[in-house]
Amino acid sequence: MSEIRFPSPIRVFSPESSLIVSTVWEAVEYLKQWPSKRGRHYRVARQHCLDALDGLRSPRAAQASFITAAKTAGLLL
Repeated sequence: MSEIRFPSPIRVFSPESSLIVSTVWEAVEYLKQWPSKRGRHYRVARQHCLDALDGLRSPRAAQASFITAAKTAGLLL
């Protein structure tokens, strides 16, 4: 379950570090420590990643939501 891979890794940046997120599980773990405001895009990304873990959504759709949330939060360059 935790090895559901995104189609391609995503590098996210926070004020003090960067991290490469390669799997849906890593995205869920990162979302738990989200270093920015938890708005609508955050909530959608979290739900889509959890849905992907349960097989209800594709990893590609979860990744797209995670990228949208990270862009909105200014965590992608």
